[in-house]
Amino acid sequence: MAWRVLLVEDERSVREAFALRLSDAGYLMQTAGSGEEALASLHETMPDVIVLDLVMPQMSGIDLLGRVRQVDPDVPVIMLTARGTVKDAVEAMRLGAFDFIAKSIDLDDLLLALQRATEMLALARRVKLQSGQDAERYALDAVIARSLAMQALIQQVREVARNDRVTVLLQGETGTGKQFMGRVIHYNSPRSANPYIEVDCPAIPRELFESELFGHEKGSFTGAAGRKCGLIELAEGGTLLFDEIGDLPLALQTKLLRVIEERTMRRVGGTTTMPVDVRFMAATNRDLKDAVAKGEFREDLFFRLNVVTLTMPPLRERPEDIIPLAEQFVLRSALALKKPVRTLGESARQLLERYRFPGNVRELSNLIERAVMFCGGTALETSHFPSDLRDAGRPAEPLSAAAPAVEVQRPDPMMVHLSFRLGERSLFDVEADLIEQALERTGGNKTLAAKHLGINRWMLDRRRKDMGAS
Repeated sequence: MAWRVLLVEDERSVREAFALRLSDAGYLMQTAGSGEEALASLHETMPDVIVLDLVMPQMSGIDLLGRVRQVDPDVPVIMLTARGTVKDAVEAMRLGAFDFIAKSIDLDDLLLALQRATEMLALARRVKLQSGQDAERYALDAVIARSLAMQALIQQVREVARNDRVTVLLQGETGTGKQFMGRVIHYNSPRSANPYIEVDCPAIPRELFESELFGHEKGSFTGAAGRKCGLIELAEGGTLLFDEIGDLPLALQTKLLRVIEERTMRRVGGTTTMPVDVRFMAATNRDLKDAVAKGEFREDLFFRLNVVTLTMPPLRERPEDIIPLAEQFVLRSALALKKPVRTLGESARQLLERYRFPGNVRELSNLIERAVMFCGGTALETSHFPSDLRDAGRPAEPLSAAAPAVEVQRPDPMMVHLSFRLGERSLFDVEADLIEQALERTGGNKTLAAKHLGINRWMLDRRRKDMGAS
């Protein structure tokens, strides 16, 4: 989209030159030659971003900034100056200026500041739209909890959601729904209208993690062409979930501990300490006590995260929830895939009720999505599910008294089979099949699939991206 920018500059030649350059960069420009003219313009059309000269006759940029905040407290305002002081910069930031930069002929710093401002606006609008949809999807009353284990958990979640500064640790096997429950906590808390951000700890390369988390200042390292807001800063007022926190390197655990304890942070290469108003949550399928004992996880960070611990029960311990969850996934997958499927056939119900689901809720979701894809009717039957699932879910047949006992060889769930005909398929095709089968065997757990394939999570994501997978 084209963003509307109001440029307030008293020197006509500068105003026209800047407006032309910004217009060429794709911005829809409005201009004003004074503070009074700018205020009149604001009452007619509120721009997305305001670029404001600091030194102007009659009404200064600082004075105008204060008046702008009365009209719209959230519009990003970038202050321009050719001879501003530190005192001016401090006052501008106190009044809520988005950035304070020096005028330059090439406008590189201004273009970078505008890019950051519009990225922040785009994120805020997505969050606002998504929060409205997600507030309904993740409402506590919408969580399927027929089993006693889930009913007890939901009661805990209800209390935790209300206390929005309490740090939460979500534990459980892979695929039990830890990320889902993190969203439930956020969207039922006082922070629900603010950002919810998940940090996938294994997926971010170690050398980039600090910059991704804390952001960086221009020139703080090679390639840092401008200031970048980190994930903690983007989550301001909302919730930040560290998924697979047990895989966070020890050096970064120390820095995260300091942020959680002191509620302050600094960008990489920065000198300014910023307050942090974020609810921190973490999720893991590891036994962190065992990791602490092995020296793989900081004990002080564990105690800081372990204020409230919620344990997600595996699906095999909540069998009453299997069919209601499956029915929900059927409708969701049918809508996404534009298929006429609406329900589960009786044979499919019995099959799912007998299966143990080592991959938990995630495996159930993946199985339903696959079955819906191959179903041409309105109901799922056993034939729409993989043969190894049908074999695993088939009840044992009683042995005849006359027949000798024969040990039945169950299919190895970790064995994958690849088809390759020379001249018809490429190595690239086989690699894609191998990755998808590994993900299927691990219930969609990318970290575990990468481990089984002998690569790291980042490499797995990169290869799937090259293959066109989401």
